[in-house]
Amino acid sequence: RPAEFSLEDGALIEGFVKGLDGQKVGSQVLVVIPPALGYGDQDQEKIPANSTLIFVVDILGVTK
Repeated sequence: RPAEFSLEDGALIEGFVKGLDGQKVGSQVLVVIPPALGYGDQDQEKIPANSTLIFVVDILGVTK
């Protein structure tokens, strides 16, 4: 099921914003986020501190 979110500082972790900014509709993007651009040394529910986050994102559309 598609997720919708705002691609802006404060709405997402910094690495996600940097990894998706400028990508085109129809792209499939591999976003690898080091801890410094993710959650750093803080646990986030099921995500341990100092984790590298990896996402595969299909960009289906954008709204402005």
